[in-house]
Amino acid sequence: MKTGVKRELLRRLFQKQDGKCCYCDRPMVILPRGGGRSRPDAATIEHLLTGRVHGWTKWDNIAVACRECNGMRGSGMDWLTFKTYRRGEFWELIGGGKDF
Repeated sequence: MKTGVKRELLRRLFQKQDGKCCYCDRPMVILPRGGGRSRPDAATIEHLLTGRVHGWTKWDNIAVACRECNGMRGSGMDWLTFKTYRRGEFWELIGGGKDF
């Protein structure tokens, strides 16, 4: 994807999500080109379903995630399970909210 198109896509998704990460719901920032790419709160484009078979660039398959969440998820966990984990709801699901 061309850089200009990618930046515009990032901006549109960022606005649609009110500047919040699709996983942890924390505020993000859009960084200028070439600057501060290692910031954990930097907005990044995230493919919810990974792999080209699942509709790589379709609108219903992309969202904006903070760099921290995007890096943590990897490809081993589906997006909904990861979202539940990042919001602290995962332990409630598997343990009923009880202490272990």
